[in-house]
Amino acid sequence: MNKRLLILFCLVLVFNNYTIIAQEREATTSLPRILVELQERFGVQFNYASTLVDELQVTPPDTTLSLEQTIDHLKTQSNLDFVYVSDSIISIKKKRLMLCGYLLDVQSNEALPYVTVKNGTRGTITNPEGYFEIEAAHATDVIQIRHIGHKTIQREAQFFNTAKCARIYLIPEHEQLEEVILYQYLIRGVDKLGNGSLQIDFNKFSILPGLIEEDVLQSVQALPGIQSIDETVSNINIRGGSNDQNLITWDGIKMYQSGHFFGLISMYNPHMTQKVELHKNGSGASETDGVSGTIAMKTKDYINPEINGSIGVNLIDVNGFIDAPLGQKASIQISARKAISNFIETPTYTKYFDRIAQDTEIEKNTATEKNSDIGFDFHDASFRLLFHPSDKDRLRVNFIYTANEVSFNENALVSGEVKERQSTLSQLSIAQEVFNTKGIGRKP
Repeated sequence: MNKRLLILFCLVLVFNNYTIIAQEREATTSLPRILVELQERFGVQFNYASTLVDELQVTPPDTTLSLEQTIDHLKTQSNLDFVYVSDSIISIKKKRLMLCGYLLDVQSNEALPYVTVKNGTRGTITNPEGYFEIEAAHATDVIQIRHIGHKTIQREAQFFNTAKCARIYLIPEHEQLEEVILYQYLIRGVDKLGNGSLQIDFNKFSILPGLIEEDVLQSVQALPGIQSIDETVSNINIRGGSNDQNLITWDGIKMYQSGHFFGLISMYNPHMTQKVELHKNGSGASETDGVSGTIAMKTKDYINPEINGSIGVNLIDVNGFIDAPLGQKASIQISARKAISNFIETPTYTKYFDRIAQDTEIEKNTATEKNSDIGFDFHDASFRLLFHPSDKDRLRVNFIYTANEVSFNENALVSGEVKERQSTLSQLSIAQEVFNTKGIGRKP
């Protein structure tokens, strides 16, 4: 008897379960069928794509509901969007995602206005508070957030918080710009470097207007912001500063004398001085006396495999230069200049001398004294030795010598007797340097 009761109880449970399932299945109806019924009941027309609604099963709305209430019910059940085209035409579309958010800088926590937010071909920008809204058709749509100075964000629509407009932080992005070098800034051989300095390369240099040769310090005066108040190379003004606020170096040697003829021509031989760098905005902390700017002259830093030399004569001086290798690991450079006044006085030489003698005791002495045997002489010599014992080791020896001398005899009648004395003015500079680097990995 107990077994029969147990079997009967199990059968009741099974058939009861089937009844519940059958009731659930009957509680849902296909959406196209419901739409046909609604069209007949309310006199409206639904426009939709069959592929969008054919497979959808929804719970039929209560017949006591109004059209608006029925539409709200179907929106919730189908997750579709019902749009009124007119009073009697309703379009059914796939519901779109409306994304929104506030964009802020992660470091300053400040709002980022005018940030570009794109979804494919559609886009928008944030308002002054950093707020944006953009529509997404699918959850897999990729939203791109791009702003200058910040890293670009690419995120699928499904990862946005659609419940509320959340804060989105952008990370600053710092880019290092490549060095910009402006070649042939004024003429060939004058380049503007990325750090703002100017460089003259005499290997590529062409003569500037008004110069008859490649004078180093005269050529520098053709650059913007450089001028001389008395048209000499001794009183060069950089950015309006005075000449004593400039730093002049020759292969790193600080130079105090800069010219022959007491500043009319440069004392640095252009055949040996290959490059000149001009820094117009002051010097680094490692260099002193460069308040206004720095004129840094440099010789060649590589070994010439072949003998190279030249000899020249102009209306002022005679000059010579030689660059010769000493094997494969060393080379020597020698240059020299000498005034030609001991041999011949040219009109150019005379004009230069009159220029330096102007308004001095040389030009006009006292009424009772006369000058005679006036002479001017200048000469300079440069020497440089390079030795590269290995690819990483460098040894450089520099030596420069320059001299100017003016001499004249003063004749005067003293107590009925003619007396004579010689006056001399000399200017001499000697500089030397030994530079050694080891293991820095620099190659010529």
